[in-house]
Amino acid sequence: MTNQNLFEARHLLEKYLSGQCDENEKSKVEEWYLTFNQEGFDQTDDEIISDFVELQKRLKQIPDVTKPKRKRYIAAAAAVLFLLLTTGLLWQQISKDKRVASQTAITHDILPGTDRAKLSIDGQAPIELDGQKEGLISRGLALRYGDGTAITEANKVQLVTLSTPIAGQFQVTLPDGTKAWLNALSSIRYSTGFDGPERSVHITGEVYLEVSKNRAKPFIIHTEQQRIEVLGTSFNVNAYQDDDQTLTTLVSGSLQVTDVKSAAQVTLKPGQQAVVGKEKNIQVNTINVEDSYAWKNGLYILNEEPLSQYARKIERWYDVEVDMGPYGNTRLSAIIPRDAKLSEVLQAIELKSNVRFNIEGRRVTAMR
Repeated sequence: MTNQNLFEARHLLEKYLSGQCDENEKSKVEEWYLTFNQEGFDQTDDEIISDFVELQKRLKQIPDVTKPKRKRYIAAAAAVLFLLLTTGLLWQQISKDKRVASQTAITHDILPGTDRAKLSIDGQAPIELDGQKEGLISRGLALRYGDGTAITEANKVQLVTLSTPIAGQFQVTLPDGTKAWLNALSSIRYSTGFDGPERSVHITGEVYLEVSKNRAKPFIIHTEQQRIEVLGTSFNVNAYQDDDQTLTTLVSGSLQVTDVKSAAQVTLKPGQQAVVGKEKNIQVNTINVEDSYAWKNGLYILNEEPLSQYARKIERWYDVEVDMGPYGNTRLSAIIPRDAKLSEVLQAIELKSNVRFNIEGRRVTAMR
């Protein structure tokens, strides 16, 4: 299958068949099979059919029962994995089958974002970083690319700000070994020394972090609306200023979220998301956490997401203006690769929702 590396379902099947899945991944594949409507599986891709034959052989002895407390998760996992596969097939159909008639008017295509960022040190003029390098590493007082190429050396602790533009993303390893992935229009500010009783960073936009454990020196994150205290964990923070809410989603570990305006506090458990907005209390939801950080792995996972909300993601990643018009509340469930061209993204939306688009320059308009 072409572009098979873009589709998580295909990759997950390959890992399962080769025995490389961890327990969580294995569970997803097995639960998907148990809840999958086989009568609706009418595609003819020989490679996928071959995999499913082998998959069925391995799953014959798995009982068709699940724990009640996991029913909601199983249904969500099955739906997401099914959409991953069908989205991939639809994508292939767009390129191979000329009978698929897209009504999107395209004058010129728009490419997705890439690895791009600027580095500002102690308020000096920003340095344009090389997107072909393997991210940024802060080690000691030195700043280097992932391949070891030096960016700057210093003899004192400095305040560093890494920022991504619209249609940019970048990765950084902080002085303590913490890893951070920045989405488009995002930033992280930190000290190259992490002196003092805590490790403090300030972020804007969307950042996924894997924090190194150090119980003697907690990791503190500051955003416009909240303060997050971490000992060692993996989580995603979505704090774009043009959104009404700040979302903090915990993947593993434990963290405490404080609303800086109301001083309300919550402690999150894995699988929970804190929502800080206009309300005085912090709302805590249980969600499928993979959806929140799939962008880091090159995918947008949309699970009944309003098109108006997805439009903002398109704007940040493709540097365009999107007007969904009367379709803003239309909900979409799909898996869309971040390295797809804009026309392909719009065609995928068309196939799932029947909304049609017109592109003029860098403005995208939904049409009736």
